[in-house]
Amino acid sequence: MAKNFHTDNKAFMLYKDWEDIFQALDSSEEIGELVMALFAYAKRGETPKLSGGTKIAFLMMRAAIERDGIAWEEMCAQRSECGKKGGRPKKSDESGNTDEKAEQTAASADNAEEKPQGINDTAEKPKAISQTKRFSEKAKKADKDIDIDKDKDIDKDIDKDKDKDKAIDKEKKKDAGTAKSVVRSFGTHKNIMLTSEQYNELESRCRSVGLSLESYISKLSQWLFTKGRHCTDPYRIISGWLDNDSKRKTAAKPKERQGCDLSWYDDFAMNFDLSKFF
Repeated sequence: MAKNFHTDNKAFMLYKDWEDIFQALDSSEEIGELVMALFAYAKRGETPKLSGGTKIAFLMMRAAIERDGIAWEEMCAQRSECGKKGGRPKKSDESGNTDEKAEQTAASADNAEEKPQGINDTAEKPKAISQTKRFSEKAKKADKDIDIDKDKDIDKDIDKDKDKDKAIDKEKKKDAGTAKSVVRSFGTHKNIMLTSEQYNELESRCRSVGLSLESYISKLSQWLFTKGRHCTDPYRIISGWLDNDSKRKTAAKPKERQGCDLSWYDDFAMNFDLSKFF
């Protein structure tokens, strides 16, 4: 009877490089869910409903478990076949003639009583030893062929796992890029639309010259609300203001402007003609 690795095999392999996959999961709950899913598949062949990173990790590990299980089934089949060939006597041919070796064995049995006592039948022993040796060599060769085929399958699956890892890394980079491009609303009236990347860039530039990005955003937000207008590119406007104010602040003498006095550009920001940007 053919073996089934789900029900007949009492163990399955956990690989060391799976540690990185477990650590990449977001929570202990997801790790526990993945472990129980692996046991359910290895023991009963069940495929639980999973989602997100847990599902991707399960598909990768399931392929390895299935690969090892199929190799185990083939190895059991090979050994069973070798056992059958070694223990089964040859059948008679269609004409009813018995095997030559069977006839010789029967003749040896009939002539056993005619041989004098004390004479050992040493002629058959080397032959039996030779047959056993040949059978052992065949069994070892079959096991070796199975191991070679298993190694080839493992190499193929490793390459597939690497491709899947690259795909996961690509998705992570894509998600990171999407997070940077998410548009958020700023200002008192929530009418200044900037991406996270634009906001971080402007904030870094303001901080480097001692200016306040929130002040720029608030004044532009109030101006748009008062005029009833909509700004399509607030990043370009604020960036232009920042460039001009940075140059002025760099050129100013320390005695003329002490510390971080923002009043000198408040009037500029409020009185600046924005109509040319719309």
